[in-house]
Amino acid sequence: MDSQLFISKIHCSTVLLPNWTVKSDFKIDENVDLWRVPVQKLKDKIEKILQLLTPQEFNTMNRYQKESDRLRYAIGKGFLKTLLSKYLKCKPEEVEFVEGMNKKPAIKGYRNFNFNISHSKDWVIFGFCSDELGVDIEYVDSKFDFLSLINNCFTKPEAHFIENAYSPRHEFFKLWTRKESLLKATSVGMVDNLNFINCLDGVQYIPYEVGGGFSDWKIKSLLMDEVYPISVSFPVRYRKLRFFEANP
Repeated sequence: MDSQLFISKIHCSTVLLPNWTVKSDFKIDENVDLWRVPVQKLKDKIEKILQLLTPQEFNTMNRYQKESDRLRYAIGKGFLKTLLSKYLKCKPEEVEFVEGMNKKPAIKGYRNFNFNISHSKDWVIFGFCSDELGVDIEYVDSKFDFLSLINNCFTKPEAHFIENAYSPRHEFFKLWTRKESLLKATSVGMVDNLNFINCLDGVQYIPYEVGGGFSDWKIKSLLMDEVYPISVSFPVRYRKLRFFEANP
């Protein structure tokens, strides 16, 4: 980021009590849908999920050394097709993916339906929207040395907020998911100057390059199971965020 023009805006806030439900009408309309999928509950259905992977996806999955990583990858690709088939009114095996900007996955033949995936330990998170969006989930790792990243990856107001928070570790990961979800939504990818992106609650100005021009974005955050901060970023014009959980 060379110009450092602060033109785009982000509207950051926290959802305190999200209502997760297993019932969905699978009509995206003007909504933003967030789905959570428990990895362990889908473990018993992995054979059925694997049948939905293409040979290339199957090979990619097998490159992972750990079984847990292979499982999360399979769910991220296979179960995603199951959910998409219900929104798009097609068969799961008919869902094909292509690469968009910065290799961000998109659905072949559907320009007005977008998705994003994130996973961490026991959970896989899916986001769906008619427009671009980004989701990120992180596990609050008690052994991770987050203090060493504060000065390089956060603005001075963010660093001050984290250092003086009741739980600095939780606030670090919450703000981190906000930055990640925003960069995924705008298809920028990871940037060097994360300390120019202020993701504290309220309306913040961000660099032109990060915001995708003059676009304004909402970033909604929540804490799940006390150790999983989640953030989802989407265009500001969308007003309703819905929460669903898979019922394997």
